[in-house]
This record gives sequence, structure tokens and C-alpha cells, in this order.
Amino acid sequence: MRYITAILVFIALSLGGGQMAFAQEAVFPEGSSVGLVVPKNMQASSTFSGFEDIKTGASIVLTELPAEAYAQIAGKFNAEGLAPTGIVVTDAVRDWTVKGASAARFVHGSQIASGIKYRKWIVLTQGPTTTAMITMQVPDGAAGGPSDADVEDTLRSIAVRTPPTLEEQVAALPFKVGQLEGFRPIRAIAGATYLLTDGPQDIPANSSQPVVIIASNLGTAPEADQRMDFAKQAFASLTGIKDVRSSNETSSEADGGEWVEIDGSATDAASGDALYVAQIARFETARYVRAILIVRGSEKDKYAERFRRLAKSLTIN
Repeated sequence: MRYITAILVFIALSLGGGQMAFAQEAVFPEGSSVGLVVPKNMQASSTFSGFEDIKTGASIVLTELPAEAYAQIAGKFNAEGLAPTGIVVTDAVRDWTVKGASAARFVHGSQIASGIKYRKWIVLTQGPTTTAMITMQVPDGAAGGPSDADVEDTLRSIAVRTPPTLEEQVAALPFKVGQLEGFRPIRAIAGATYLLTDGPQDIPANSSQPVVIIASNLGTAPEADQRMDFAKQAFASLTGIKDVRSSNETSSEADGGEWVEIDGSATDAASGDALYVAQIARFETARYVRAILIVRGSEKDKYAERFRRLAKSLTIN
């Protein structure tokens, strides 16, 4: 799988908790190496790494990726490259200054999501050990939302610090994995997503190694009668792969939650390799976490049961 596809999708998504600081000091969400001065009326989000104003719908999403991802994303950080995410760039891309970073770029635009038009400002920056994307979005016409001057001040306050260890980032995730089953942790993203693999590469090229993705949403979960349809739609829309087909779809209740399991086949969009794909989601009343395995079809027997044991050990904090 190519990471660039998943990276661009993160721009369009709002993925918890933060540690507070004194006014006019950069606030760093727990487990994050990126912080900023938080605008008035915004609070640390409980559902993604960043800050939000529930009343106006404005938010700031902080997404961190490996340092080497900067060059890949920078090449797509323009009107043409962002178009597939639904972002319409309205101004020229500009260089930006970020404390503690070696490079940064800024772009302004808009995006329509769930029928709402958002104004968006995005800063892409490279620190010593991380690439970060800071996305600020405000519903168009929202009364009481931050002004353009507020946005400018906020984005000028971005700072990069020595990152927490991977162990600290994992400990800050809103879920726990009871059994790793031999999979190796490689990254925690945006305080809500966990990546694992089995093999020496930290950024697997195409489908050379299995990839396990665990993602959570603790704010909005589908109603019980909609969970299977929701899981099927999520399975069919996984990025970086195509020709997705499910072979098995089951639902069961255990350990205080409903488990929806789907597996099947797909094709790697970059290499054309035949893939085995599995998704196991744990649903609770208003939150869920889902685990995904993507691996070469020829290695299904090696990884499928290990992945299932890992996924079924998930608990939500």
C-alpha cells in the first residue's frame, strides 16, 4: 500500500484528550509533538487529537506521520494534489514558519462535508522526527467563529517539540490492545489510530508486509440496527486498495460490546497484488473501534487468525 493515499485522506478527516497550558503558551495534546496557542472558546477534543468549539463547529486537527513522509506529501500539497480529498484550494501555496521545524508550507481553501461547507487552513511541517499536518476548519458563515486574524495568529503559534516515545503515544490512545500476537507497533497517528506490521520495514512498500490499522471513534457510533451496514460500507471504502469483495459477514455479542467481522479479497491499487482484507469492529453505545488487516492473499493463512486474536483483545478506555 502507498502511504500517500492514506495521508491525503487524513487531511479530510477529523479524528483524545489534551494537557492544558497557560494562556499564550502552545498546548500539546497528550502524546503529540505538535502544539499551538488555542483560540478562545476551543477545548481539547475527546474524539481526535486537536481542539474544537462545539458551539460553532470549528476545529483544529493535528495529524502526525513519519518524518520521511514530508517529501511525498509536499509534492501533492497543491490544488491538483488536494482535489481528490474534496478540498478546493483558493490561494497559492506559501512557505510558512514553524518553531522547531525545518520546513513548512501553508494552503487555504474550502471543502464540503456532510452538506456543510467548511473554510480550511492547512499547515504542513517537517520536524526533526515527524511530519505534521495542522488543519483548521470553520463552517462557512458560522456565527461567533474565529476570524481570519484569529486563524492567522493560531497557525503562526504552531511549535514542534521533541516527540513522545511510541510507548507514550500508544499509552495515550483511547483504546487498549490486549494481545499483539507478534505484530510490531510502528506508529500512532492523531491520538486515535494505531499502525502495526510484521517485518523489518517501518513504511511497508506496497504489499510487501502485512499492515494492521486500528482506528477509534468515541463520539458518534451507528445505532445497533445500522452497525452491519456501516461496517460493510467502511470495509468497501478502504483506501489504497480496489476491487474489494466481502466473503464473510458476521455479528456477535461478547465482553460488553457487539463485534462485527467482515473479511474478503481486494487488489493493491499500486502493485496489483491480490490481497486478503479483514475488518473487525467493536461497537459500544456511542463509540467504536475497528481493526483492519491488509496482507497478500498468499499469506492469509499465516496472519488471519493472529489478527483475529489481536482484534478480539481490543477494549475501549
